[in-house]
Amino acid sequence: MIPRKISAHIENWAGRFIRGPLLIEGAPATGKSFLVTESGKKFPQFIHINLSETYWQKFFLRQISPDEILSGLFFLTGKSPAVKRTLIFLHEIQDSPQAIKWIKEIHIRRPELFLIATASCHSVSLKDWPDQKSSEPDRLFMYPCSFSEFLDALGDHSLINAYGEIPVPAPLHEKLMTKFHLYTLIGGMPEIMHKYLQDRHLSGLKPIYDRIMEHHLKKVESISRNKKNTDILKFTLQNAFPYAAMRIKFGKFSNSSYGSREMGESFRHLEQLRLLKLIYPVTNTVFPPTGDVSRSPRLHILDTGLVNYFSGIQKQLFHSNDINAIFGGQITRQVVGQELLSSDPFSDRIYFWIRKKLQSTADVDFLVPYNNMLIPVTVKPGEAGRLRSLHQFMDEVSHPFAVRLSDKALFIQETRTIRSKKFYLISLPYYLCGRISKHLEGFIKFVNAV
Repeated sequence: MIPRKISAHIENWAGRFIRGPLLIEGAPATGKSFLVTESGKKFPQFIHINLSETYWQKFFLRQISPDEILSGLFFLTGKSPAVKRTLIFLHEIQDSPQAIKWIKEIHIRRPELFLIATASCHSVSLKDWPDQKSSEPDRLFMYPCSFSEFLDALGDHSLINAYGEIPVPAPLHEKLMTKFHLYTLIGGMPEIMHKYLQDRHLSGLKPIYDRIMEHHLKKVESISRNKKNTDILKFTLQNAFPYAAMRIKFGKFSNSSYGSREMGESFRHLEQLRLLKLIYPVTNTVFPPTGDVSRSPRLHILDTGLVNYFSGIQKQLFHSNDINAIFGGQITRQVVGQELLSSDPFSDRIYFWIRKKLQSTADVDFLVPYNNMLIPVTVKPGEAGRLRSLHQFMDEVSHPFAVRLSDKALFIQETRTIRSKKFYLISLPYYLCGRISKHLEGFIKFVNAV
């Protein structure tokens, strides 16, 4: 079993006196069902209902009261209603809008119940999820395993401890870079990671990548309207990988004959399945960030290991000493985006910036919202004085804080934009991209004390 950080949030939810039903959203094969089942072992009683099965979908269609449905669940699963702490798990709840309605109603009647649902597709019905308006969210997002989870699974306590230190001890920097390179190569899909940790070699991973793709293609078929729609969806998914972390145009995507409308719809359907994300650029520098849907989006794929395998660049990446040299920096942007998402289970958004001027090519790889500021993050190599796009952003923003990711150890420098505005740049090694927010706190305190 690979330890998942999100488990702590589930335990926190279960320990709260006031809590709503918990919804965990994530792409297929990211380990949602396994995680909840493991959490269920900590309860005196656990009920698992798989709503992808027609049997249970029909059950929730019955015209009976919420209390009668609850009694039916106990009866049909052979469980006892007398057990006080019972966790009821509704798997793939997006397949049954009636089950969502039941959760809302039974929670009002029986707030002491522990109710968890998982969803691998973001559908219209999920917008009706109960909103508790509490300080603790009752909605979590699950992604492939993060680099920190990979380190935990490796079991090297010296690296695990070093990863959490500020700064990372110098003797362990290169070792962490090597492990991050490996993580970037294989990705964070739980089944892939488990197989690698079991055998400690890469040659046995191929059939699992293929099986994951087969599973995703079947999921695509399940949401398709007709054969033509299925063909477009499959084409989009199978040809998206080389465009990871690139800005794309829908029309004639990947040299196809499909128009902008067809491809746009296809991408949005795949986004509903959480197999990819369309990240629309932010064109201002004020908080909160808002993507401009009139501009071309950047494509983010679910997992960097899938990108490497289905783009055919695994061997090239394996032999490279610099992950940023592969695919023109695409793989670095892909894995950084993946780490930023996995670092925050309460959000499913990442951001990047471009200038408002249509003729401008200036862009910043990522924006990290922090204390009502938008902190720019660049993964482009080079001296601070040559990062022109970063300079343009810093000239427009009101604060003096910026982040660069590279293969170098942590350091902070004072520098100036081309227009002579003073700002401070913290350089972090790639492997700390999932801990940017943790490092920003100390970085900002340091700068303010200067």
